[in-house]
Amino acid sequence: MSILTPRTHAAGRSRLVAFDHGAHLAAWSVDGISRVWLSEHAVLDGSAAIRGGVPICFPWFGGGPQGGLQPSHGLARTATWRPTDVVDSEVWAWALSSDDVAGDPGTEHLPGPFLLRYAVSLDVPAEVLTLALRVTNTGEQDYWAEVALHTYLGVDDVRDVQILGLEGAEYLDKTTGRREQQDGPLVLVGETDRVYDRSGPMLVEDRAALLHHDVRPSGATQTVVWNPWAEKTAGMRDLGDDEWLRFVCVETAATGDGALQVPAGGTVEVSCGLSQHPSPTS
Repeated sequence: MSILTPRTHAAGRSRLVAFDHGAHLAAWSVDGISRVWLSEHAVLDGSAAIRGGVPICFPWFGGGPQGGLQPSHGLARTATWRPTDVVDSEVWAWALSSDDVAGDPGTEHLPGPFLLRYAVSLDVPAEVLTLALRVTNTGEQDYWAEVALHTYLGVDDVRDVQILGLEGAEYLDKTTGRREQQDGPLVLVGETDRVYDRSGPMLVEDRAALLHHDVRPSGATQTVVWNPWAEKTAGMRDLGDDEWLRFVCVETAATGDGALQVPAGGTVEVSCGLSQHPSPTS
């Protein structure tokens, strides 16, 4: 297979890289510092999902509400999206319909006909990135859909990261299968795969870099926090042995009981604003 052709955009202090494969924002850096992280081992030939950046999960997350659905995280992240017209501060916009993926593996599990529009916007000079996924139900029956913007935030060392904004939230710990309640700020100390029943503003403090990510979701119902840690990374061909140290996934999500109802003929939107600032203590 040939290597995918990237789209690049430079404005102000920002540089963005994206692909039509998955409508995938692959990387975002400001002054050369990675804010949205891409693996050096990412598969970029179109044969698989891209490791890093912001994969789009739709219309199911993981293996779906009951598990077992393929491809993992749905059809959208490995489909070839169609570029479409941009408006206002949008850098890129893409569209994907159920007709575009007709016959692809997994289409038998689609909840109904859809039209997706996904846009990447950049506010210069504020260096604020906004990602927005719009889901339109083009059918005659309401349905539920799982959605996630699977954002890989770049950090110096995930072991020195603290996430504020999830205090007191209930979550499903997918590494144990148990439901828990977050006690204080979240500090990652091992493999982490949690679905929090909260979606709201968060600060991801990268204490080693004396920076923090400001994450502002909208239209979602949940937050997913994920990092595979060292042992699981060893079995992943698209992650280098030490690359788990360089990111934390903080995902704008609506999954399981928190999935979005998309009314017949109606539209719902999930979005996330990202920015980074010096930590107050720096």
